[in-house]
Amino acid sequence: MATILLSQHSSNPLEVGSSDVRNKAYHDEYVSARNTNGAFNPTSEDGHNGLERSDMVEYHNHLASLYSKQGVVPPTIKRRRPSHPDELPIVDLDESMESADDMNFEAPHDMGTLDDDDDDPDEDADADGETDEEKTLYLKPLEEQQEIQLEISNLNNAVPSLLEDYTIVDRLGTGTFSSVYKAIDLAYHYKWDNTAWHGYHPPISSAHYQSTPYAPCTKVFVAIKRIYVTSNPERIRNEISIMEDCRGCRHTSQLITAFRHQDQVVAIMPYTRNEDFREFYKDLSMAGIKTYFRCMFRALRDIHARGIIHRDVKPANFLYDPRTGIGALCDFGLASRMDGSTPAHGACLHTSATREHPHGKIRGRNDYDVDLLKKMQREARQKSSWSSDRVGYPDKDTRAPSKANRAGTRGFRAPEVLLKCSQQTGAIDVWSAGMILLFFLTGKFPLLQSSDDIEALMEIATIIGRQKMEKTAILHSRTFATNVPSISQEGMSWREFVEKQNPNIFKSRTPDPRYYPYNDYETHSPGGFNYPPPSSSSSSYGHRQTSSSRSLSTTPTRANIPAPSTAGSHRTDVEAALSLLAEVMHPESTRRITPRGALYHPFLADPSEPEDDDLFPHPFGDGVCGKWHYVDERTDEQYVIILDGEEQKGRRVISGEGISIGRWPCEFHRGECYEE
Repeated sequence: MATILLSQHSSNPLEVGSSDVRNKAYHDEYVSARNTNGAFNPTSEDGHNGLERSDMVEYHNHLASLYSKQGVVPPTIKRRRPSHPDELPIVDLDESMESADDMNFEAPHDMGTLDDDDDDPDEDADADGETDEEKTLYLKPLEEQQEIQLEISNLNNAVPSLLEDYTIVDRLGTGTFSSVYKAIDLAYHYKWDNTAWHGYHPPISSAHYQSTPYAPCTKVFVAIKRIYVTSNPERIRNEISIMEDCRGCRHTSQLITAFRHQDQVVAIMPYTRNEDFREFYKDLSMAGIKTYFRCMFRALRDIHARGIIHRDVKPANFLYDPRTGIGALCDFGLASRMDGSTPAHGACLHTSATREHPHGKIRGRNDYDVDLLKKMQREARQKSSWSSDRVGYPDKDTRAPSKANRAGTRGFRAPEVLLKCSQQTGAIDVWSAGMILLFFLTGKFPLLQSSDDIEALMEIATIIGRQKMEKTAILHSRTFATNVPSISQEGMSWREFVEKQNPNIFKSRTPDPRYYPYNDYETHSPGGFNYPPPSSSSSSYGHRQTSSSRSLSTTPTRANIPAPSTAGSHRTDVEAALSLLAEVMHPESTRRITPRGALYHPFLADPSEPEDDDLFPHPFGDGVCGKWHYVDERTDEQYVIILDGEEQKGRRVISGEGISIGRWPCEFHRGECYEE
C-alpha cells in the first residue's frame, strides 16, 4: 500500500493551509499507514513517491474534483477578498535575500492537472515565467524540499496573519540572523496603496523599473524575511529604521512593510530575480560590468546621502540579474548611521563625513600633536627592523582600548575598519565595491581570505607596500609595524596586481549572448525581465505619471544591441577600469573616490546618458521644493506644505513620499502655484 503525505504549507497543490483540519487528517492517516506498512523510502526509480505518472494524475484529479466543491481553489486562481478602502497603507520595510537561480523547467506532473481550464493563449504565455518562479522549490533535492516545507509551515503557524495576504512558495536563503522566503503577494492589486515604496523614478532613470506597477492580474512575488528571535531587538529596530529611510533610493531593496506577531518579526520587500555571482562574473562583458557598477554606485550614492553606511557590500548582498542589467543592494542588517561626533580618545587625523566632504578631510595641523605622531612613527619603524624574538604583544597592555564598529565580511573590510577607525564614513562601502571590481578584472573570486584583522592588514600591505600602509595607519592615529620580509617598501600598484593575476586582461573576448546588453529578451513588467531604459528616451518628467506612462516603453532588439567591442575599444575600457580601481581602492579613506565621483569617472560615465545629478533622489527636505518640507520637532514625523486655495496646510507623509528627483520637485509640488 502506497500513501502520500500532502505538503504541509500554503503552496501545496490543493491550497490547504498547514493548520487546516484536513491536512491534519491526511497526516494522521499517513502516520497510521506508515506504522502498519513500514517506512517508505522512495528512490529515483520510483517516480513520484512510488506512484506512476498516470496514477499520480488520476489521484490529483480525484482530489481536485472532491475539494473544489468544498471551496478549495487551485493555486493558479486568484482568491478575491473584499477590498478595504478605509484601511491605511502599512509602513514599508525592505531587506536582503540571497541568490535564487532563475531556471526553465517542466512543471511537476502532480501540479499540472489543475491548470487545464486555462484556454487563453496570452495567459498561458504569461504564466510560463510565473510558474517557474512559483515552483522553483521542486528543482531542489527531495530532502531539502521537505526541510523547506517544514520551515514554511512553521513560519505560517508562528505568524498566522501571513496566510491572509501571502502564499510562501520557496526559501531564498538563510543566514545567522534571518531566513528569506519567496512568496506570492495575494493582495497587491486590490488591497494596498503601493505608491510609497514604488516611488516616482522617471522613465529615463535606470531605477524606473522600481516605479513600474505590476500588470493587472499578474502574480506578484515578494521576499519575506523572517528575523530570528535571537536577534538583538535594537538591531532589528535599527535595520527597519534604516530600510525605511532608504525608500526611494535607486537600486536598493525597498521596504514594502514590516510587522510583528508576539516574538516574531517579518519584513516584506520586492522579490528581485538574480543569479549567483560565481555563475557570471567571468563571462560578463565590459558593457555588462559597467552596468553592474552603475547600479551599485547609484545605490551607494543615494544611501550615503542619507547618512547611512551599508557596511556589508559584497556580491551576495547585491542582487544582480546579468540578463537584464538590473541590480539591487540588499541586506541592511549590519548597516549603521554615520556618526559626526569626535571621540575623546584616539581621534583620527581626519574629520567625519560632511556634505562637502562625504569621506571627511584631513584636519589642520593645529588640531593634533605633530611631534607625538612623528615619535610614534619612528618607534614603529624601529620595531620593524627587530628580529622575530624581540617582537610580540605586551603581557599587560596599559593603553586605553580602542573601540570601533568592525561589522562586515572578511576580505571586504577597508583598511580603516581593520585599524579601528572611530570616524568611519561611506568610504568603507566604496572599498568593498572596489574588491568586487577586482574580482571582475582578475577573474578570481575570492581573493583576500584572512582569518583575522591582522592577517587582513598584512594581505593589503603585501600589495600596496609598507610605506602606504604606514601613512594610512597614521591617518587614523595608529602605527603599522612589521618585520615580514615579503612586504616591500613601495609595494605595487593595483594595475600591476591585476596584470599579474590576469595576464590576458587586455585580450578582447566575444560577448556572452545570454547577458545584457548583448541579449534580446523581451521587456516585461517588474515580475519579468526589466531593462534599464535607454538614454535616448524622450519621456518628460514634469508631472506625476499615470500607471500607463510609468511602464517601460522600449524593448531591446537586435537592432539596438551594441556591437561587440573591438580590440582598441576593449583596451580603452580596461585602462579606464584600472584607473577607477586605483581610486576606489585608495588606502586612505579621505582620498578614496566617492560614489558620485565614480559615476562621473570615464569608465562609468556615458555622454549619451543623462547626468546622474539629474536623476538623483534627494533626501527628504532637499531639492528644489525643500522649502515646502519640514520635520515635526516633537514627533520627528515628516510633513509637506500644500496649498489649499490661498491657505497653507501641512500633510503628513510616510517614508518614500515627498522625494525630489534631480531638478524636479516631489509629487506634491508639481504645479505653477509652487514655483517662485
